[in-house]
Amino acid sequence: MKPNLVIIGFEKEFNKKLCIYLADKLDMFFVDVKELIEYDLVNSKEALLRCVKEYIEKEERKTVRNVSEYENSVVNIPYDIFVTNRDFFKAGNINIFIKPFKADDIDDIVMQDRIALLKNDCHIFIENSENNIEKCYNLIMSKLKGDNR
Repeated sequence: MKPNLVIIGFEKEFNKKLCIYLADKLDMFFVDVKELIEYDLVNSKEALLRCVKEYIEKEERKTVRNVSEYENSVVNIPYDIFVTNRDFFKAGNINIFIKPFKADDIDDIVMQDRIALLKNDCHIFIENSENNIEKCYNLIMSKLKGDNR
């Protein structure tokens, strides 16, 4: 059984496309944590208005825990959800952080702090320098083959 590849990042659409591409190429399942959480809550904005914040966080955590137990999957997870639930992704996963192509809205100091926070949790760091799915895929594959975990 292949370990899960957990793709962590800020660029929702790019990371989703990359995860789908990886899953297709590697014959793995694709899971989008954010979409799964929203599906589980049906309408998260409405739920947030009607339920207390703690309920939403508890449901989010439950969904992430369940996803972390999947096998043979490429998991797309936003940075903020990963950071608050990283304890679930310690074993049986290869955690890969994708540095955003356009980090204009995140200054370098903040980005360096976020990368430092992930240093003990991620096995691979990929620079999305060209905003190219296939290039990121090739970078990931070369790091996996080089066993840079």
